[in-house]
Amino acid sequence: MQGGITTTLLLGMPPLPAPPPLMQALQKVEVESSTEVASVFRLRFRISQTQLSDWDLLQLQYQESLFRPLTPVQIRVKVGISLPMALINGYVTSQQVNYDDQAGGSVLEVTGMDATMLMNLEEKVMAWPAMPDSVIAAAIFGQYTIVPSVSPTMAMLVEPEGTTTQRGTDIRFLRRLAQRNGFDCYVQPDPITGLDTGHFEPPMNLPAPPAAVLNVKMGAETNVTDFKIRYDMARPTTALGAGLDVKTRAPFAFPALVPATPPPAGGLYPLGTPMGVENSVLRAVAGAHPPPMVLPAETGQFMPPGLISATQAIVNRSSWALVAEGAIGPDVAVLHPGGTVNVRGAGMFFNGSYFLSRISHSIDNCGSYVQKFEARRNAALMTGAELYVQI
Repeated sequence: MQGGITTTLLLGMPPLPAPPPLMQALQKVEVESSTEVASVFRLRFRISQTQLSDWDLLQLQYQESLFRPLTPVQIRVKVGISLPMALINGYVTSQQVNYDDQAGGSVLEVTGMDATMLMNLEEKVMAWPAMPDSVIAAAIFGQYTIVPSVSPTMAMLVEPEGTTTQRGTDIRFLRRLAQRNGFDCYVQPDPITGLDTGHFEPPMNLPAPPAAVLNVKMGAETNVTDFKIRYDMARPTTALGAGLDVKTRAPFAFPALVPATPPPAGGLYPLGTPMGVENSVLRAVAGAHPPPMVLPAETGQFMPPGLISATQAIVNRSSWALVAEGAIGPDVAVLHPGGTVNVRGAGMFFNGSYFLSRISHSIDNCGSYVQKFEARRNAALMTGAELYVQI
């Protein structure tokens, strides 16, 4: 690649650099990473006919067993003199050859998905007795040699109340567990080591150094284009979880609200910290009569601790109602899902920290590198504690 942008492809296990003829034919790399769905990649190569009426790269991949089904592919990008950053560890899922009518226009496209695809191949029925959801998540990630990054959960089913039972593939089961805890569940490589990390945790909304500082409409300092923010005001809601104690047969109910105050000094805030002064749920409750309310059903929780967690998770997930989108170049930063960016220049109401939920990387052989991002926020108005110095 040109323009100070270097792309590296590592193929197979152990991972080895792609052959030079393959890299010379590489025209475009696209990687879409997300905290909500599987990350994917797409590679486009120029192909040409040989003197024997075959096609060069098609012949090469047959001879060297390149891009066979589920072949591991790691994609790294290096900007200038910085360290190469891993964007995705994927597995080949399909190929497509486009034979163009014009000379030099024929291409081979190779696509693949991250390790969650491997976690979606086998349907299972399996009991996980007397285990919190976080322990289950760590155990399942470990089966795929994925480093677990798991936030602890306390509630669990214990006989005779019940047993947590998996019915379905590993990743679908984990995402159901994540949803009832208000967590995200995704796999993302560590940018430096390239080792896959399995995330089972709430969106990172605690103060932290931002991956990038985005300047909106700030003259010569502007570093983001096509920037926009949408605020889904009908999304935030409260919730009321109700149940029947299986031992005493006494009914119980738990309302769930998200407070707008920060945690005490040195303390943990079990309900999450709003990323701004005005929490989106409290804003919705204050402006609606009657306030929005969800009555959760089929949570899989029958005892108060589990039902409290599942009910609060509904409110926490609903609070991420502010979504920012835009595009940046590599001179700002190389973004990864799960990090944060700090926005300024969008006005006091929308300025502040945003959690990165989706990144689309597009790199071509002319040196063009564009990153389109989606980031979300669970509150409005700046706190005044935001860091506008990129580290």
